[in-house]
Amino acid sequence: MDALKLGRYRLAAVLAVSMLAIGIAGCEGDDGDNGAAGPAGADGAEGPAGLACWDLNENGIADLPDEDLNGDGVVDVLDCNALANLPPGGGGAVEQFHKAYFTENTYEGTDDCLACHGPIGEDIIATGHWNWEGQALGIEGLEAGTHGKTDIINNFCVAVPTNEGRCTQCHIGIGWNGPDFDFADPSNIDCLVCHDQTATYVKAPTTAGAPPAELDLQPIAQSVAERGGRPSRENCIDCHAKAGGADNVKHGDLPLSIANTTAEYDVHMGTDGKNFDCVTCHDVARDAEGNVLSHGIGGMAFHSNLEGNMKTCTDCHGSAAVIHAGKSVEGIVNSHTTLACQVCHIPTFADETSTKVYWDWSTAGDPDRVPQPDPNDPSRFDYDRKKGDFLWAFNVRPVLLYQERTAEDFGKWEKMVINATEGFTELPAVLGRPAGDYTTPGAMIYPFKKMDGKQPADAINDIVLVPHLYPGSDGPNAYWKTFEWGPAIQDGADQTGQPYSGEYTFVDTVNYLSVNHEVAPKEEAYGFGGVEAGACTDCHGGGQIDFTLLGYTDDPFAGGTRP
Repeated sequence: MDALKLGRYRLAAVLAVSMLAIGIAGCEGDDGDNGAAGPAGADGAEGPAGLACWDLNENGIADLPDEDLNGDGVVDVLDCNALANLPPGGGGAVEQFHKAYFTENTYEGTDDCLACHGPIGEDIIATGHWNWEGQALGIEGLEAGTHGKTDIINNFCVAVPTNEGRCTQCHIGIGWNGPDFDFADPSNIDCLVCHDQTATYVKAPTTAGAPPAELDLQPIAQSVAERGGRPSRENCIDCHAKAGGADNVKHGDLPLSIANTTAEYDVHMGTDGKNFDCVTCHDVARDAEGNVLSHGIGGMAFHSNLEGNMKTCTDCHGSAAVIHAGKSVEGIVNSHTTLACQVCHIPTFADETSTKVYWDWSTAGDPDRVPQPDPNDPSRFDYDRKKGDFLWAFNVRPVLLYQERTAEDFGKWEKMVINATEGFTELPAVLGRPAGDYTTPGAMIYPFKKMDGKQPADAINDIVLVPHLYPGSDGPNAYWKTFEWGPAIQDGADQTGQPYSGEYTFVDTVNYLSVNHEVAPKEEAYGFGGVEAGACTDCHGGGQIDFTLLGYTDDPFAGGTRP
């Protein structure tokens, strides 16, 4: 009996211990923290090298000269470029390559171009065309500084700062809408605006240079290698004609119509004349074989003057004395040695499309004013609430002024520059004029458009001010939104650092712009036919020219003299 009880007790004990063990095993707690990482293991064996795009025979070795397809003495990624992989004279193949590539692949932006043309992107971001500024060799007294469109004041829309998002509709980039734009990033370049060959690419007005969202970029990307990728007149003129806000407003000799004009209006670009592209004269730097060395464009007026290759009249025609020798005008040419070619050969400008010759900002803001057709051009209006009063003109005879020339044969200018030369001591305040006069060695007489205006200035400090106009750029008080000048000027001063007393006024201004286009047929040139034909009266005897601007007391035909 005792043995039986003892066995039962032992069985109960075993069962109790087992149940306890099972209970403990079924109640797990939370995991603890991970321990410290152990030491890194040894690197594995190096894998085989990938196939390089230049390795045509796939042997992993840079084989000279067979794989040096661009002939620069080095086998590298530049030999992968589609252009390098084509035989000489393979332009048609290049065109087909781009078309095929962008038929199979969606164009998504500039990075698609840079994948093959990366070094070109690095080249472009160093140019004046991209930065809108550079070493200002063309501005008297500021030659050592960096200046340009970014800080030059004019009497059209005044200046770029605080208005970038609207101005940069004509920048060769996308996204410049304020001072934080990254000029060092090639991905911001707009390749299509210069290389589109379909004449369909456009930038939307208020997108800081981006095209409209609905524009189909695929056929445009497919076209870029046509004509060897050479920019057409349409590529250039769509921006340059619209400087100042609309067709031919600013320059006067560069209307949209010049993209498809006749020799009657421009003997160089007329389709029935020489049919030149803009880049025929405004070329890039090239080597002896014609290969592009840089994307800097020749012909910058105020800065980056040494970029590219700007052809002048004598590069094609020779000297005036030689080309006119034995002609009826020989005597006139030889006795007027300081006249530039353009003086006689551009008798008038704005012949096909009118240009703005006066702009008064002081009248802007009137909500009740009804714009009227301009008396000189009924297709234009005389008023805009955002901008004030305008005057337009056709067939404008240029103003003649002397201009100093440099050894490199570009002109020197006096320019009004923000925080440098924006002050004035007399009216009209001169925003820009050619440097030099008849006493300046080497100075020549050139034709200019005279632009008169009236714009905001500091009433105490006597400086021309930069107002914030466009609502899409930095600052809360854009004039085109509030129609309040004081806060708009303060916005501008906050960004530019211009001293602003808090009191503004409007002052008369004048600005001179070069005239180099709309070269007329020779029969229309001043002096044609010579003295015997009475050609002297083209310029003398009728008040056609303000000779006081050339240093004379009056027209020499009327007895005018100069010291």
